[in-house]
Amino acid sequence: MRLKDKVVFITGATSGIGAVMARRFAAEGARVVLAARRADKGNAVVEEIRAAGGQAAFHRMDQARESDVEASIKFAVREFGTLNVLVNNAGPVDLLQSGADRLAHELSTEAFDQIVKVTLYGPFWRCKHALPHMIKAGAGSIVNISSIAAVTGLPMVPAYSAAKGGLSALTRQLAFDYGRYNIRANAIVTGLIVHEGSRGQVDTPEKYKAYRVRHLTRLGVPDDIANAAIYLASDESEFVTGSHINVEGGVLVKSRPDAELIAGTASK
Repeated sequence: MRLKDKVVFITGATSGIGAVMARRFAAEGARVVLAARRADKGNAVVEEIRAAGGQAAFHRMDQARESDVEASIKFAVREFGTLNVLVNNAGPVDLLQSGADRLAHELSTEAFDQIVKVTLYGPFWRCKHALPHMIKAGAGSIVNISSIAAVTGLPMVPAYSAAKGGLSALTRQLAFDYGRYNIRANAIVTGLIVHEGSRGQVDTPEKYKAYRVRHLTRLGVPDDIANAAIYLASDESEFVTGSHINVEGGVLVKSRPDAELIAGTASK
């Protein structure tokens, strides 16, 4: 029960990483508020948590609208009396899958704006409206789910990379400004996490091999992210703030295969 009695607000919690985090947080004793666009799936996860003996509630939220974000935060406080942990997990999945992000000279300003609004404005708005409640509570933890796109180049995602880079900077700034209130802010840098929304990236042997060879360990699963998020949300990490924890299977330290081949040849 590492999160006993903490009230946790999780976005994008109807499937994938978010749904797993919601279940895991509730199992650790947290009272969990799930926020996302799909009410049917959100309520289904809530019922699953309650059936297992946990406490949870759902509120519909479009994170591209500040009014929705504000209403969801207010709902969480009304439902459970306070707010201790904010997990900014939701991302622009639909926009990325549709190919809206592309080479910069082909990227429309409208698409760039939409991706940045979901990926960066959404987390900012949630922090903006959650922070007064954390200050009132006397402590808090913000956990931002970032990406290797904030650190290294990825093919044809300039808007997403720029937004995740901004989220990393925002994380550090929040840690700096709100440490005086005993509020911590950290980020988890993720690589490819395989779940129902991302299986298309590894749905052929060729794709699987291409992604697998980039990793030092294995491909990631949602529980890998949940493990790190629980740590950052818990009092175990009370000396950790302004940090980025890499949970990406070693992608960021692994040389590209062609570079390894060159190095191996040169050493002979």
